[in-house]
Amino acid sequence: MPRSKSINPIKATALILIAMGLLMSIPIKSIVLHYQFSEFQSDYIALCIKMNILFLLSYLAIKRLNIEHIAGMSPDYKWKYKSLNLIPFYIFLIGMASVASKDFTEVIPFNVLLLFIGCLSVGFAEEFLFRGVLQPLFLHAYISKKRGLLFGVGAAAFSFGLFHLINLFSSESILPVITQVIYATFIGFFFGVMVLKTNKIVPIAITHALINFFFSIQFLPGLQPENIPDNTESIGALIIPILLPFPLFCIGLILLPKINIAKVKEKLLTNYK
Repeated sequence: MPRSKSINPIKATALILIAMGLLMSIPIKSIVLHYQFSEFQSDYIALCIKMNILFLLSYLAIKRLNIEHIAGMSPDYKWKYKSLNLIPFYIFLIGMASVASKDFTEVIPFNVLLLFIGCLSVGFAEEFLFRGVLQPLFLHAYISKKRGLLFGVGAAAFSFGLFHLINLFSSESILPVITQVIYATFIGFFFGVMVLKTNKIVPIAITHALINFFFSIQFLPGLQPENIPDNTESIGALIIPILLPFPLFCIGLILLPKINIAKVKEKLLTNYK
């Protein structure tokens, strides 16, 4: 019997979220700070280490569970509907526009590179875990039920959103974190549909990384004033992050019924032989 058949996706999600919380709580940053790196650099070096561990474990889990086809890793299925990967481009433009008038003369190039590598690590780790591991488990459990495709993709996306609750353990208050949960759920749903529609997870991971990168540039040291006003709980600061991915969520809902369920089942059966 295939290993994945006996896995309860809800229990697996709970265990994975707990494990991710434990991984993120490892004090790698405090170790890195001893090597004369700045606060920003220490944050991102620690993030890269943790996310690469998560990516490696997710990749190995996909191989171990034999779910490469449905996870978008198999060469047996061609990369289809490539133009769909351009849909999130409007988010890239908004992110770039937010820093277009900034003065980059005091920004250290190493920090830009570190930021990009960190975002790339996050993109691959989160996509391979949530769309590569969890989504196939949910699909396998519910694909034969009414609206099983919607539930399978939606459950993995919601799990992705719930992961952001970990930010409650930092200095962030509850309202911005709830906004992050909704944002991540919306954009995660779109990514989940895209993996099934295009047959490939790597382009989605790259898109995920670029979205993170373009919206994180504004936080580079040397680009922000020392005293930044705290407006994280203003109406605009809470609503705009939800509105940004909402069109992607709607597009995902439109594309979902166009996915060939028989093809999804074929991928599942191929994996579970």
